[in-house]
Amino acid sequence: MNKYTDYFGIDISKDSFDVINLQGKHFLFQNDKNGFSEFLKIIPKGSLCVMEVTGIYHLHLANFLHLKNIAVSVVNPLRIKRFSQMHLRRNKTDKADAKMISLYAQTQDVDLWTPPHEILDRCKDIYQVMEQYVNIKKSLNNKLVSLKYKKSEDFLIDNISNQIQLVTEAIEELELELIDLIKGYNLTLFSNLKSIVGIGNRTAILLIITTNGFKHFENAKQLSSYFGFAPTELSSGKSIRGSRKISKMGNPLVREKLYMCSLQAFRSNKACSELYQRLIAKGKPKKLALIAVANKLLKIAYAIAKSGLPYDPEYKSVRIIS
Repeated sequence: MNKYTDYFGIDISKDSFDVINLQGKHFLFQNDKNGFSEFLKIIPKGSLCVMEVTGIYHLHLANFLHLKNIAVSVVNPLRIKRFSQMHLRRNKTDKADAKMISLYAQTQDVDLWTPPHEILDRCKDIYQVMEQYVNIKKSLNNKLVSLKYKKSEDFLIDNISNQIQLVTEAIEELELELIDLIKGYNLTLFSNLKSIVGIGNRTAILLIITTNGFKHFENAKQLSSYFGFAPTELSSGKSIRGSRKISKMGNPLVREKLYMCSLQAFRSNKACSELYQRLIAKGKPKKLALIAVANKLLKIAYAIAKSGLPYDPEYKSVRIIS
């Protein structure tokens, strides 16, 4: 028995969105305020609207429906893809996608979507721009090293050096803005995360942004799985014996930042150092041990966020979450 009066599967793009309802009827609307208003007219009370995460294109419609008290779910596209494969779908059109999303909503349990906090939404945009500048700086630094090695002309070296300085200043300015915003959102959480040996400003901010302040996770294992740290194993019968690896299905930037944090944590953080040494003593590769340390940092961050207390390296109960 259906929980909702109607199920609207929505396949959304930059300019328009296709909709399929429970009865299989197809609608096409413009992805703007006029299209949203037209769509609202056909939604019965007690309906559920389901769409995929599509960069930024789904956000305006999701926000509009949420403000109109319409139940909204925003699902991972990979879930829809796997669901479609299970049903042996052959056609790949916007209409077919919307139909599959509607069917998914009718047969699967989906979480209702709520918009991110306004401050976290602003922080996300700023952080993305900052990361672009960080990558540009890395590229410029690499080029500078190459030119100096080749003993290229001074004006070219000076030009790149000046660009590096400008990008560095932009990064520092954005980071200060992020810190101010995050402090306004939750100063205690930010300070407590930074108290974890190995986690700095940028990683603490990124964790808060990407977890929506750690609000939607029931335990540390969920968080670990969400960011792709959960181990997976490929084995079947006698012929397939793959090694255990992390799934890498979550945000790659979070994994990258935590891995970089692990390079300091395995030396300076007592709990992380013990874990690292224990794995190395068992003959595990150093990279695997560092990934385990990164996962440990994530689980400690979850415990800190839920407890509301700063990190205590001597608090033995932290071992429970590892």
